[in-house]
Amino acid sequence: MSLTGAKTAEGLSLLPLRLMTLMNGLVITGYLGLLFAGNAEIRPGALTTVLMLLPAAAVIPGLWRGHYKTMVWAALFELFYLLVASTDAWAEPADRGWHLLIAAAATVGFLAAWWHSIKRRRLLKARRA
Repeated sequence: MSLTGAKTAEGLSLLPLRLMTLMNGLVITGYLGLLFAGNAEIRPGALTTVLMLLPAAAVIPGLWRGHYKTMVWAALFELFYLLVASTDAWAEPADRGWHLLIAAAATVGFLAAWWHSIKRRRLLKARRA
């Protein structure tokens, strides 16, 4: 399946959703990096890391297929990851790089969702007119 040529059910490009999928992968990579390579004295344990990764991993199949409701849920999760990562980056300087990676990925993922939602709203509005 082509990255740029694939379309959703509404006929929109899947590129923003694929970008969100990539960003969720970076969020997962960031949390795994914290688990295995973190330098802080207090790091999240394996159970906490798994619980943080479940939402990011659960939405990947739906995002890849272009489901709109999954994209909305993924955008909400991205805001949660942005909140947690920015708070942890402020509080824990030893692992600031991992937290900033997670925060940057969450920000790009949310902006991709916003971009897709604006395009979808414009398309549906034009169809009604």
